[in-house]
Amino acid sequence: MIETTRPDTPSVPTIVVSRPGIMQQSLRASLAACPSIAVVATFGDGLTTLNQLARLHPGLLVIDSNLLEEEVDALLAAVKARQPDIRCLVLVQTNVRHDQLMANGADTVILRNGSAQDLHQALFRLAHGRMDKLS
Repeated sequence: MIETTRPDTPSVPTIVVSRPGIMQQSLRASLAACPSIAVVATFGDGLTTLNQLARLHPGLLVIDSNLLEEEVDALLAAVKARQPDIRCLVLVQTNVRHDQLMANGADTVILRNGSAQDLHQALFRLAHGRMDKLS
């Protein structure tokens, strides 16, 4: 069952970090279907994302695994050092790096090819401050 928000619940400003292309477009479309999320920007790399955090004040980063592993690790570490209240959801192709990503600051790690329901449940929990380990 997909949890939903009440109509008076504000959306969480969200930044998508994903290389440009079909996966980025697909991710944005999936996020658009989640009422508790408001995508305020999409960036194709970690450095641009970091440079825009102070201006955009996101509550959530959705980071796609199509970035380089080192870039994802560096982005997580920098975000948590600068603005630890920002929640970070990382989409991965396999769970091989799950523990490393969680140690580096991810609040939730889910499979990139998981169901839309899995994504929406993870987003709902992060948007409402319930960061129990979902994966």
